[in-house]
Amino acid sequence: MASSSEELPLGRMVPPVPAGAKIPPEPPDVGARALSVASRLLAGATTFFFLGYIFAYFYLRSLNVEHLWRHGHINPNQALGAAMIACVVLSAALSVLGGRLMKSGSRSWTVPALGGVALGLVAVALQCLEYTRQHFGPTDGAYASVFCAWTALYLIAVLFTMYWLETQVASELRARRNPAPVEGDIRQADRLIAPGLDAAVFYWAFLAAIGVVTYVVLYLV
Repeated sequence: MASSSEELPLGRMVPPVPAGAKIPPEPPDVGARALSVASRLLAGATTFFFLGYIFAYFYLRSLNVEHLWRHGHINPNQALGAAMIACVVLSAALSVLGGRLMKSGSRSWTVPALGGVALGLVAVALQCLEYTRQHFGPTDGAYASVFCAWTALYLIAVLFTMYWLETQVASELRARRNPAPVEGDIRQADRLIAPGLDAAVFYWAFLAAIGVVTYVVLYLV
């Protein structure tokens, strides 16, 4: 049996309450720390996931079995690719701006954040448009298979990240329309929204950097 002098884990904890008493809400900094750590773990997992495609690209390119690495006229649309990555970078920049505005206490942070969501969705649409314009599919050689798989899975990641970012904006707008009552548990909605926004912005900036690597490898190398 643990002694009463046993040291507690570091960090804030839900304060103890007597048996039968109403459990108080979790301190906001507990959830904030969990979201911060989770976003960085997700970034690490994403890195290892896309490293597989970087390895596949350079490995298959170096082998070039029967000179079928990139035979024929298998070339992605450079204009659509450049437009797509430009939207990704601008979206991440607007999202970072929105996060900084919220930390400074400005209520206008939702404007750049919504702009970031819109540009992220435009990037997804541009890549989907490119699929309809390109003259190759995943079965047309090693480069084609890597290109289609890599970009498709990256778009899925972008789409889910845009959903994550949009939920932060929607939560803020809902909190402004229907403020919590004074006697409610949530008296300062921004204290709960800010950690989620910070985690989403961090991951989106990281994923945008992976997008730049993707563009350089698949379009320029």
